Amino acid sequence: MAGVFELGEKLYTLDNLTIAAYSITANTYGTSQDLTSGQTFSIQAEADNDKLMGYGVSTALLSVIRGAKIKFGAGGFDRSIMAIIANISNATSNSTPNRIVRTLFPAGGAGLPYWGAIATGPTDDGGRFAVGCQAVKLDKYPDFTLDGKTNKYNVVDTDGYAIPIAVAGTSYLMHAKTYETASGYTAPTDGASFLAFFTGF
Repeated sequence: MAGVFELGEKLYTLDNLTIAAYSITANTYGTSQDLTSGQTFSIQAEADNDKLMGYGVSTALLSVIRGAKIKFGAGGFDRSIMAIIANISNATSNSTPNRIVRTLFPAGGAGLPYWGAIATGPTDDGGRFAVGCQAVKLDKYPDFTLDGKTNKYNVVDTDGYAIPIAVAGTSYLMHAKTYETASGYTAPTDGASFLAFFTGF
C-alpha cells in the first residue's frame, strides 16, 4: 500500500535566505541579513566511504558524513551579504544622484570568513520548511561576467563548503525544521535568534 505524506514533506522553491557572520571560536553570530533576489542554495553532503572485503565479497560498509558542498546563487550583487560571506568592504561617497560605492575585495591574510545560512521554502500544505548550515565558507569570490553578446543580468554564482558543528556534544552538519503553518517561522534578526535556530525549537 502506498504511503501518505506527513506535514510539510512536499516543499518547493526558495523564498528566503538569511545569512550571518559566524565566529567558530566563540560559537556566536553577528547581525543577520536577508539576501536580496536569492536564486539557489543547495547542500550536497560528502562522506568517506569504504567497503570491507572478505573471501571475495563485501562484508561491511563504512559511510561517514564529513561535510557538504554548498552552491550559492543570487540575482545582482547584494553588497551587504557579500560583506558577510566574502569579507568585502563597501564605502559610499557623495550624495544622490551622484553617489559612488567603492567595493574592495581583499586577498591573502586570514582568507574568507565563516558564516551561517538558513534557507526556507513553502510546502504545498501551507507550511514552511527551513534548513540551515551553521559554519560555511565560500571557495572563492563570485565571478563577474559582463556579456556583450547577449543582454543579461549579472548573477552571483559560487560554491562553498559547510562543516559540522557540535551541539550538546554531537556534531551536526545540517539543521532542518518543518513548520505546519508558514507563519510559525520568523527569520532571525540578530545573532542570538540566528544561533537559536541551531540549538532548539
